[in-house]
Amino acid sequence: MDDRIHMGAGEATLTADDDGRTPEDRAFLKQNGEALVIRLFAASKTLRLYDLNNRATQRVLAEVMESLARIMEREGRIFIRSSNDFLLLNEYRIPVEPQHYGPFEFWVGEMKKREVEAIEIGSMTSTKDIGTFLSEFAKVEPGENACSEIEQRLKAAEVESIAVTRYIERATQLTDVKRVKTDVRQESNRVYFRTVALMGNVLRTAEEKQILQVRKAKRLTQQMVDIIQGDESMLLGLASIKNFDAYTFAHCVNVCILSMLIGDRMRLEKADVARLGLAALMHDIGKTYIPATILNSTGKLTDREWELMKYHTFFGVKELSRANALREAVDSMFVAVQHHVHYNDNGYPQRTGGWKLRLFSRIVTVADYYDAMTAWRIYQKEPITPDQALLFILQNSGNIFDPFVVKVFIHAMGLYPVGTVVELDQGEIGVVTRQNGDVKLLHRPVVETVRNEGDRAVREAIDLAERDPDGNYVRTITRALHESQVDIDRRLIFLADTTSDAEQV
Repeated sequence: MDDRIHMGAGEATLTADDDGRTPEDRAFLKQNGEALVIRLFAASKTLRLYDLNNRATQRVLAEVMESLARIMEREGRIFIRSSNDFLLLNEYRIPVEPQHYGPFEFWVGEMKKREVEAIEIGSMTSTKDIGTFLSEFAKVEPGENACSEIEQRLKAAEVESIAVTRYIERATQLTDVKRVKTDVRQESNRVYFRTVALMGNVLRTAEEKQILQVRKAKRLTQQMVDIIQGDESMLLGLASIKNFDAYTFAHCVNVCILSMLIGDRMRLEKADVARLGLAALMHDIGKTYIPATILNSTGKLTDREWELMKYHTFFGVKELSRANALREAVDSMFVAVQHHVHYNDNGYPQRTGGWKLRLFSRIVTVADYYDAMTAWRIYQKEPITPDQALLFILQNSGNIFDPFVVKVFIHAMGLYPVGTVVELDQGEIGVVTRQNGDVKLLHRPVVETVRNEGDRAVREAIDLAERDPDGNYVRTITRALHESQVDIDRRLIFLADTTSDAEQV
């Protein structure tokens, strides 16, 4: 029996790409679109080092042709378009896995700089055509006339099977308020995914025992502080979209966001919030020393494995001591070694005479527990709901967690944190998108629902603090749900792609 709860009156599952395609079609475009972008990225980089006839170049171009052939066979066309920092393949937005964000960011950026909105690749395209296109595309300097120059170069090289479309500024009827909201969403997406990609590079650098570059991470955390101090809801929403495959990368970024939220609510100076964010971002870097067989174990660890796992706190200090900006890594070292030490001095690692826990460490401990409890893990197939995670943290205040940090965290998150999937009293399923500022309304956030009206999806924001003329609350939450129980995709709410956003009312 299927116990999944469907949204509204619509029979079909509603996703961000509910465009008439079957789930199989979308799965095909996701897998093959992602592979194509990655392979085009690799080929473009290779062609900047070697000529078209080089063996390495021919190998990567062959992989591009393989992807093109597979897509062409099923779709009959290949039309790659850039829209709001996303790439669309045949008007299907390709979901970006955090560990592959780099190639997507590269192509979106390169197309923007040359004012190219779309690239169309015909069925008669040859390996030489692709190689020539990538070479000429890279040679054209960014600027207002870049797209026209690319067209001229392709014509001169007799490449007729590939065409580019110039970006045209489109008029919009969005109000000023909606424009600000959209900008916050886009900026939050950009910074979030760049930071996830950066953590992938940082962890790989650590595994390869190269010198850590922390300054780029510092710049990104400073950008996140700006967003949090303006409107933290979108970053919190992105942190609620748990990605199993990229758990390690995203977990570090989520803990960073949650820690900075706490620091900001404590009224720490902006520079200190950024320092806290950098320390939180690096808190688990010592796990690069732990064998993957232990990190990815699906069963209970042996005593020996557990002892090695606990050493990741010391390994973190060791790794951070190799950073190129050692002074900026000091906070991270303390957090790395202390984030599993409990407020009552239990936890690990143990120290003779106990620990004098730093504020940053006490903050990161709360953020780390919360994100880990609400995530999909190899050994935790069914995460608990955010409100249950908050209850655990509250119940362990004064033991595992600093009571003051817990109080600040719960006031910031609300009883139903942003990203929580909830059922309302009239049966609709929605996602919490914003908290009400009044601490007396921690249980009454703003919820966004999505329903089908004919062939379109309509989003509605419901403020649960709203009252009727008699002073009674109009709507209320009946329960929080696991995402696995409902046909709802939180990416529709928090990912920035206005081309596929549902209509708002």
